[in-house]
Amino acid sequence: MRTKIAFTLYKKEILDLLRDKKTVIVMILVPILLYPAMMLLSLLIMKGLATDSVERTYTVGIVESEVSMDIYDILTDEKDDLEYHFNKVDYFTLDAAKNALMNKKIDLIIESNPLSDASGIYSDDELFGLTFYHMASNTQSNNAYQNAKEVFNAYSSKIRKEAFDKVYTDSESVLNPIPMKTESISSKEENAGSLIGMILPFILIISILTGAIYPAIDATAGERERGTLETIMTLPVRKSEIMISKFLSVSTIAVFSALLNLLSMFGMMLIMVKIVDLQGLGLTDFQYSQFVPAFISLLLCLPIFSMFASAVSLCICIFAKSFKEANNITSPILIVFMFAAMASILPTVELNFKTAMIPVTNIALLIKSVFSLDYDIKLVAVVLFSNLAYCIIMVILMSVFFSSEEVLFGEGGNGIHVFELRANMKKGSMPGYGDVFLLFSVLILVMIYSGSFFVLKWGIWGTAVVQLLIFGMPVLYSLYIKADMKKLYSLRLPKIIDILGAVVLWAGSFLINQVIVQLLSKAFPSMVENSSSLNDSILSAGFVPALIVVGFMPAIAEEAAFRGFLFGTLKHKTKIIIAIVVSAALFGAYHMNLLQFFTGLFMGCFMAYMTYKSGSILPSVLFHLLNNSLSVIATYYPVLIEKIPVLGEENLNVSGIFILLGAGIVLVTIGVFLFMTGIPKTKREENP
Repeated sequence: MRTKIAFTLYKKEILDLLRDKKTVIVMILVPILLYPAMMLLSLLIMKGLATDSVERTYTVGIVESEVSMDIYDILTDEKDDLEYHFNKVDYFTLDAAKNALMNKKIDLIIESNPLSDASGIYSDDELFGLTFYHMASNTQSNNAYQNAKEVFNAYSSKIRKEAFDKVYTDSESVLNPIPMKTESISSKEENAGSLIGMILPFILIISILTGAIYPAIDATAGERERGTLETIMTLPVRKSEIMISKFLSVSTIAVFSALLNLLSMFGMMLIMVKIVDLQGLGLTDFQYSQFVPAFISLLLCLPIFSMFASAVSLCICIFAKSFKEANNITSPILIVFMFAAMASILPTVELNFKTAMIPVTNIALLIKSVFSLDYDIKLVAVVLFSNLAYCIIMVILMSVFFSSEEVLFGEGGNGIHVFELRANMKKGSMPGYGDVFLLFSVLILVMIYSGSFFVLKWGIWGTAVVQLLIFGMPVLYSLYIKADMKKLYSLRLPKIIDILGAVVLWAGSFLINQVIVQLLSKAFPSMVENSSSLNDSILSAGFVPALIVVGFMPAIAEEAAFRGFLFGTLKHKTKIIIAIVVSAALFGAYHMNLLQFFTGLFMGCFMAYMTYKSGSILPSVLFHLLNNSLSVIATYYPVLIEKIPVLGEENLNVSGIFILLGAGIVLVTIGVFLFMTGIPKTKREENP
């Protein structure tokens, strides 16, 4: 890529975006004016509502009885310093009072009945029972009830103390035999940070996505609608340079918008702290320096997350032909980001090695943890690198889309087959990029937000349900769009040499994989513990069920999804190396675990390579089956694995690592050679 040309295109894209009024409004005016105005308005409304609820005058209907006059006296005399007031309306019957309450002529009904005191402790004229009638669905009536109840609770406490004073010299020890005090050991900074950590992530994530969506729409659908995209493509520049310039320009706007939002909210926080200080609530000694690590973490992670949001927005908007269509197809993504950002509000969801791998959610939980002053620097690094990995994956996808004329000059969003009438679909067609993006977006969301539910609900059989979903969604999608199943899923019988190559290649990659696991376990020991505890919870149902659900089912379901639908589509649309890497990266990311991301990426490349070279998905299924089955055997029969020299050692020394690495490289080389020599003639002609 020519840097100078890419930079020139970048400047052109920035100028074009800044000429658009919508982009300027979203990037500058919203964070500088709208958010502070919203926060101040919210404070004023909340203060007004609180003041209104205690300064109102409520009309109370009192049903006539022997103590009705005492009730009104208590309401007017026992308020102390409270500012709400009561007016009285007398009724002779309860039905008449209820009719007035339903017609909103009064706010509350109080009915009294005199009670006798057999103990003689209380005076007879002070004892009576009360029944309150109110309309819970009406705010005015509900406030009247709450305020009146507060008055009578105070009055009840007073007469109780007076009665006990007649019997006990120290009535306080009887009324309150176990005095309790509550003292929080959390500092002011921790309390304030916890509150900020619940609110800030949601606002910040949505503002970043909003700041990325509008420039992305203008840089893609806007270009197509104006008819300038074709003109740009005729220039003596590469598609990669155009793509990078658009990506960097949208990312710049998103990052700048995020920083403005952050500064705006920080300024509002300072103003609010000053207001609190003026009210004398003691925040003058607030230690702002404790939040320096939080802001450093934000400054490191937010630009990468902004680039990820920009890449996602561009990948979606490239399928739209107009602004209207782009707005329609980006709305669901905004909802998904909002839903994922709500993790910061949930008290039981915390940042760990598993949640640190979930996109969007990891950023929300990171902000929550760093502002609560309770964070692990290793988890911050995991969030940083996982977002970097997701960003790279999305940029690769974006480069694939931008290099396809079918996407750039095709039917836009209408090119997604599932949106067409089935009667108009041609039999034997192949899915497009839009189909892949739509299906796997839905599939990954289902896995993130439903997979854990099924596993927690039904244990190992919940895992089986998840595998059925993974298998069923791409297969049903393919059948619906009338795809060529044999071509898409590489359904052909492999040669014996392909089967032998799969076994040898699996053995070599397995040995290299053990070296990767050993190195990662030394760098991130808690990451490996988190992965193994998850496997223990799944594999607790017995050897045979575990072998079926963890060994056989993923070998069929995940291969159908990743080496079938995903790789089968990409290998016909783009360069084979890109198809292999993208399918492997998504396969690793699908596991939502940092350890399995690296191992899944590594082994996913080999499985896609085998499918491509053999023209059959069965060697990849065998590879996957051997790998997962060995994991189940190692869990239930660890003694068998321990007897194997070098491989059975839990902590390898340097010589053991080199032995495994060397043996793995030799076996991988033999396996690749077997696949290269076993390519049939028809395969050579199809993929020269």
